[in-house]
This record gives sequence, structure tokens and C-alpha cells, in this order.
Amino acid sequence: MTTESPRTRNTAGPSIHVVRARKLLYGGLVGGCSAALVCVIIFGITGGVKGLASAALGAGMVLFFYVVGQLVMVAFADAGARTLLSVSMASYTGRVVILGLILVIFQNNRDAWAAIDTRAVFVAVIAVVAGWLIVEVLVFRRLRIGIYDSEYEAPTAAVEVEESRSERRTLDPEAEADQAQAEPRRDEGTGDDR
Repeated sequence: MTTESPRTRNTAGPSIHVVRARKLLYGGLVGGCSAALVCVIIFGITGGVKGLASAALGAGMVLFFYVVGQLVMVAFADAGARTLLSVSMASYTGRVVILGLILVIFQNNRDAWAAIDTRAVFVAVIAVVAGWLIVEVLVFRRLRIGIYDSEYEAPTAAVEVEESRSERRTLDPEAEADQAQAEPRRDEGTGDDR
């Protein structure tokens, strides 16, 4: 089996779902922080303190967005699918609202934020998003997620229905032939007799 069932899982350690979510978090952090470091260095050299601070602001916003989202996924990795979806959407909505408020505050007070280099913020945001996602996808590709979770068990109700149909066929073949003639064939066309 590729996933651990509640009765076979070791209760001392985290589940496989938590381990996978943590690997995605750590991989994303490595990619995001690497891209942030490169942006901060480049804009620190080219734009001085203004470029350095602006790149750090943009990178920090993206890292906040992704880290909070992935921490929510780690915290609820063992929850059911509906719970996980609800919590993820609530977390995403909250993070988008916070970033939206930051943008509104910046737009309304643009003169007070003259020290921000918007080009550095933009490039840092794009670079950190790309760095996070690229490494996260590479980590995800290496996760061992099986296709089948448990052994196959035939549904008993379907087998019983099929058995009863085959018994009826052997008992009354004339009734089955009459029923087949009474049903219209699907390949006879649309019924348009021109």
C-alpha cells in the first residue's frame, strides 16, 4: 500500500500527508528565498538602498503569501478533502484581502511612499513567485504518490444484480428475445423518413 491507513500508521510520527506537505513547503522556501536573495543583491547594487528595500518588500510579500498558504496545508494535511478545500480557500481569501489592502494603502498614499522603486518590487515579486513554483514543482515530481490506495474489493451488490440477470436469461430466453425486438435500435437513424 502506498498510503498509510489509520490502523497501520505509526502514531508517534507525522502522517505521509504531513511529510509531503512539509517537503513542498521546504522546497518552495528554498526556491523563493534563493530568488529573493538574487533580487535583493541585484537591486541593492543597481538601485542602492531604495532598490534593496523595494526588492525586499516585494519578495517579503510573496514569501508571506506562500508560506502562510503552505503552513495551512501542513496543518490540515490529514483532514478530509472538503475540510482541506474550505480551509485552503479561506486562507487564500484572507491572504488576497491583506495584499489587496496593502496595494490600496500604497495607491492612496503614493507620495508618502516615494522611497519605493516599483520596478524593483515588480521584478522581485515575479522572480520569487517563479522561484517558489519551479522548485515546488520539482519537489512534487519527486514525491512518491501512488495511484492505488488500497486493494480492490468487488462490490457485492453489483455482482448480485449481474448474477440475477444471467439467471433470468437462462430461465426465459424467449422473453428476452421479445424484449429485444420491442426496444428500438439505436443505429436506426433519427426517425426522419424522407
